Amino acid sequence: MTKDELDRLQGLPIVFYDGTCGFCQASIQIALKYNTRQNLHFAALQSGLVEQLVPQQLVPDPLPDSILFFENGQLYTESEAALRIARHLNFPWSVLYYFRFIPLSFRNFVYRFIAKHRYRIAGRNEACMLPSPEERARFVAY
Repeated sequence: MTKDELDRLQGLPIVFYDGTCGFCQASIQIALKYNTRQNLHFAALQSGLVEQLVPQQLVPDPLPDSILFFENGQLYTESEAALRIARHLNFPWSVLYYFRFIPLSFRNFVYRFIAKHRYRIAGRNEACMLPSPEERARFVAY
């Protein structure tokens, strides 16, 4: 990716997700449907874009394999990422953002439990989902 392309992406809210996780792909489908402002953009973690786009000091080591959210120069992980994404969605999903008032340790405990069992919940896919032509413009990397 060129420097100009990376600079353009810096200002976009980007959801990084596990492209082989059925649960993550279903979540992305919900985000596509309920983000009617169409301001969210998406990239599979497997694309390597997070390492190119996000400043190295913000990228956790090891890189989580579930979901990350990059917005306004900040990288959010675990429950904070999920709830900040919810803020961009229409009702009723946007209400989830108010779960931020629950202590972070408890939110992340629940998040990690779901993340640990997500393949049992929704299965695993060998390939990333293929977005429709209308959705493709919102995917910055596959």
